[in-house]
Amino acid sequence: MKKHILLSIRPKYIEEIKLDVKKYEFRKQFPDVSKKNISKKVIIYCSTPKMEIIGSFIIKKHLKDEFYTLMQTINSNQEYTNRISNYFTNKILCHALEISNFKIYDTPLSLYYLRETYSGFVPGQNYRYLDDKIVNDIIEKNGSI
Repeated sequence: MKKHILLSIRPKYIEEIKLDVKKYEFRKQFPDVSKKNISKKVIIYCSTPKMEIIGSFIIKKHLKDEFYTLMQTINSNQEYTNRISNYFTNKILCHALEISNFKIYDTPLSLYYLRETYSGFVPGQNYRYLDDKIVNDIIEKNGSI
């Protein structure tokens, strides 16, 4: 089975993804999804106050570059560039994940459930690889990832 990435995203940004306003997820660090053992389907953990695995998306494109070059590549306006700029203190190498096939699960997995079922589970602040047992649990409860 390919490695699946769990991304922690704040609720307000998940709402922007739902509304198709947010087209890219930005990260300071991110693994190379062109490797054959890493899935391009990302599983989303909605952070505080929801604290649950709520859905997934497919990485249509994984762009990595110097910050301002990256902003030009995605045709970012000045307001958006300024907003994202605050996130990146080191602007030498930045990652932009183009979001496609966004999906909300019918049955989310709460942090409480995850910790009760999978000893030692922590969602991570940036990203982490998800244990195959959790991936299978998501599939069992929702029919697919």
